[in-house]
Amino acid sequence: MFRRLLHKPGFTLVELMVVIAIIGTLVGLMLPAVNAAREAGRRVQCQNNLKQYGLALQMFHADYGTFPVGNFKNKWWGFQARLLPYLEAKNIYNLCNFNYRGSCFDWVRIQPKGMNPCVMILSHDKCPNDPLTDKVYHDAIYGDYACTNYLGVMGTSEFLNDGILLHGDYSSAISLTKITDGASHTIIMGERGISNELYGWPYCGAGDVYGTGNGDNLMTTKLGLSPGLNDGNHDYHFWSYHPNMSQFIWADGSGRPLTYDIDFKVFQALSTRAGGELADAP
Repeated sequence: MFRRLLHKPGFTLVELMVVIAIIGTLVGLMLPAVNAAREAGRRVQCQNNLKQYGLALQMFHADYGTFPVGNFKNKWWGFQARLLPYLEAKNIYNLCNFNYRGSCFDWVRIQPKGMNPCVMILSHDKCPNDPLTDKVYHDAIYGDYACTNYLGVMGTSEFLNDGILLHGDYSSAISLTKITDGASHTIIMGERGISNELYGWPYCGAGDVYGTGNGDNLMTTKLGLSPGLNDGNHDYHFWSYHPNMSQFIWADGSGRPLTYDIDFKVFQALSTRAGGELADAP
């Protein structure tokens, strides 16, 4: 009696290779779309971080009648530290002694371990695209300092005081009534990548050699808006890890990006509170 052989259907090697090639092609076509979707998500998260600051600035203004001083002269406490209670970080705010007789650096230097507010950076300070957001600068004498991606706009120059968040004393605090160009026409904060020098300390930072906070927690628009690298040569202009743009918020709390191809004069006009230009974002 002969057994009948049953021939089961299956793939040939050639057919299997064709299927694998098709799948590989489809994956290759999908990857750019997936990467674009991920970048869009990170961009939205970054914008939301700035919007949290925008809301905090509005609440501060509602309580005090002015925006905070951008960077306090000779004390170097940054406005970001003053906003901590409005960012649900009262515990960190309580570690900042704004009335200490010395500078913020002197205060940080004498803090016991675990009590240094300058390393307690919030998620609102971190762009998800930036690989250096969790790095901490260490100084054996003056202590440790973490960085932010979001700096206040001090205007077209660190010396003209034509922006909103200025270096100075309490008399330098700007109210909405002084923003005659219009709150919806004036930027108040923007985004910059963190350099490998770990430059950009929000709560306590003197900034440039003039000690104006420029480059640490404040920034001017005098160098325009352009692509940057984290090599330490791009500490004094706004740039980001997002393709072709940086995120900004306006004095009315609204937020939107500005692209690198923005006209330099328009960008500077957006950073002045009373220049009479009435510039708007393109």
